Amino acid sequence: MQRFVWALLVQAACAQVVYDAYFGKPISDARRGFLEKQNATGPCTIVVEPCKQDEGRRVDGTCANPKYPSRGGSPTPLLRMLPARFGVGNNLRPSTDGSELPSARLLRTKLLSAGYPDDHDFSSLAANILVFSIGDSVDVTVLLRYAIVSDCCVGNAPNLANPSCIPIPVPQDDPYLRKTGVRCMNLTRVTTYQETGCLPNTLPAERYSIQTPLADLSIVYGFTKDREVQIRTYEGGLLKSEQKDGVERPPGTAAFCLLNRRPVENSCYEYGDSYDGNLVTGMSLASMWYYREHNRLARKLAAINPCWSDQQLFETARQINIAQYQYVIYYELIGPILGYKNALDAGILYNTNGYVNDFDERYKPGVYHEYVVGTRWFHTFQNGRSDGILEVNNTEADLTQGTFRQPAAKFDYTIDPDLTERVFSVLQTAADLSAIDIMRGRDQGLPPYNEYRKLCGLPVAHSFEDLHDTIFPDKVEQMRRIYEEVDDVELMTAIYSEKLIEGGYVGPTLFCIMARNLVQWRKSDRHFFEHGDLPSSLTPSQLNEVRKTSIARLICDNGDQVEEIQPQAFFNPGKGNEIVSCKEIPGMDLRYWTDQKCFPEKEKEIVKLPQEHSEKRQVKIDGIDWSSYYYTYKK
Repeated sequence: MQRFVWALLVQAACAQVVYDAYFGKPISDARRGFLEKQNATGPCTIVVEPCKQDEGRRVDGTCANPKYPSRGGSPTPLLRMLPARFGVGNNLRPSTDGSELPSARLLRTKLLSAGYPDDHDFSSLAANILVFSIGDSVDVTVLLRYAIVSDCCVGNAPNLANPSCIPIPVPQDDPYLRKTGVRCMNLTRVTTYQETGCLPNTLPAERYSIQTPLADLSIVYGFTKDREVQIRTYEGGLLKSEQKDGVERPPGTAAFCLLNRRPVENSCYEYGDSYDGNLVTGMSLASMWYYREHNRLARKLAAINPCWSDQQLFETARQINIAQYQYVIYYELIGPILGYKNALDAGILYNTNGYVNDFDERYKPGVYHEYVVGTRWFHTFQNGRSDGILEVNNTEADLTQGTFRQPAAKFDYTIDPDLTERVFSVLQTAADLSAIDIMRGRDQGLPPYNEYRKLCGLPVAHSFEDLHDTIFPDKVEQMRRIYEEVDDVELMTAIYSEKLIEGGYVGPTLFCIMARNLVQWRKSDRHFFEHGDLPSSLTPSQLNEVRKTSIARLICDNGDQVEEIQPQAFFNPGKGNEIVSCKEIPGMDLRYWTDQKCFPEKEKEIVKLPQEHSEKRQVKIDGIDWSSYYYTYKK
């Protein structure tokens, strides 16, 4: 059977190349033989068609960087900033004295208190879109295993016999669970290349992810050609949809869905990636908005360019949709979180009206382990179950209103109890997201915090007192009491404890990790929206239209029953950011995509586009003029 599968791959790839998914090189005979013995030919190879200079972004993610054609495709391995650190046999890393690292639950309760403080700056929308952006670059199907493997705690004690389990012990004197009798929290390991048969166990364990690892809306469009075929209508460039309650939605299907409350609810939406797209409320809403946005763009483009084929409409609508998404993530969301000036200095953002041609073929397309784990910091940024507008029938319209009208949780070293005591309550009695975050660092073999200090230009700490430059003394004292040595301190516990950088909402190490990953995404992806040296690139005028978009405009166009919103929707409404009619929220003029070939009798005329719909307004943040990125309607 394996030889038959391999023959089919070779036949399909007569003008193609079969790449080793993990090593990123054309498959060798020896490697092919190993994979055949492991029954792993399919999940461990990527078939790549020849890269073309004039092509746009591929749905399967390949050829994002022609020097590394398979990187960016599914399943590209996660990158590492530092070599993996595991115990013997890829078990979890031990302490420096050889003992087990402390309970992640104990660390969480000592370093992060449970509470309900609201953020005076960010709305809940910021946390939701940050979650969506992470799910767009790495799959979270680990939760499917989490739901299926339910025996990691047997008799309220850790089950050490199941290699898929890494249960979290709960101390006897736990401040919240001591009276419940809960002494163990269920947790499963991520799926690795070893489990799929791609790698021998003699190599460090590497997480297996089927998601394309770039900011490319793969949640919406999928990451294989087969999946694209399933979700397209092949008419007018549209994605499949149906009308429900008078609004457009992706087709619904009966499926396992963590959002469902059975037996009443049994439907998940058919996004490109239905698992991630339906995982949690924030991701589901964002998936819905961008799915609808594609069809809105396709219909507008069809009206402007009646001669365009279905394929041209689909590809152009997808290009614009992804460009808007990348702009919103980088300039609207990441800018404020990291601090605009900090992000500018790091080469994440650029203050320009023109192209930013920073593609560099030396950068491999991918997402870093450290970014995937470190940005789980956002759990302190999330609210749990909210009162008020979210409880009104619990409909999509009410949930949408809640995202931009309700504040996010304030990052002040506290976390919502809904996320530390009651998360995944359908699946088990008790779970703690922040404790899970710490365990994910161990599970994915991240080295100690001290090694990341060195990587990020901070002095190596030789004692716990040396941590005072980045971590508050009371947090350091808690670490000293729990860890045996300063070299045992973990990246995630430090991220949860670091002092914030000037102008930003993260500590210095998380800033370093996020900056490196965000620059990697820009430089490794030739189709990044600001790059202008390809035939498929946006024109300068089109690029500046994309820069007029906003998350507020996206929600006005695609949210349920949204008629008004604050212009900077990642921030709470208030003075200087008042709720206004959607008519006052600027957006793109798609006439800049007019194709003169559709109007041959006017091909020598210059299309004159109206400018009265918008004007730049002066915006200065941290002393930098960001007017290029903010527009408002003329009155």
